[in-house]
Amino acid sequence: MLYGAECWAVTQHAEEILATTQRRMERLMVGATLLDRKSNEWLRGVTKVKDVVEEARKRKARWAWNIARMDNDRWAKIINEWCPRYKKRPLGRPRTRWRDSITKKLKTQRWLAKARRESKQYWIDTLGAPYVTYRKANK
Repeated sequence: MLYGAECWAVTQHAEEILATTQRRMERLMVGATLLDRKSNEWLRGVTKVKDVVEEARKRKARWAWNIARMDNDRWAKIINEWCPRYKKRPLGRPRTRWRDSITKKLKTQRWLAKARRESKQYWIDTLGAPYVTYRKANK
């Protein structure tokens, strides 16, 4: 289920779909249905399966740390920093890029320099933690 998760440009909607799919698979493993009204915590306790969204975030953080420490001639680093300028941008909001979640979480565009200074475990713990989002109440 997490094959290639390091390279995903995951949106909040995609994370919700991943979590829903995982809960459905866990219900199938246990033999429970939605009509049984078992809680998600109960399912997680019975199956002892790691959270897919959390694991995907950790894998992405680990890969970002590896990219930051790569030499400048490695293709993964070159592609990560590549920006095509020969083409006209399409109308509308830009699609989510792979590095957008990292820059949003760290609140800086200079995440490569920051990753080089930090230890691997600190970096994974920082980026692997859930995002805190606040929604404005409609008045």
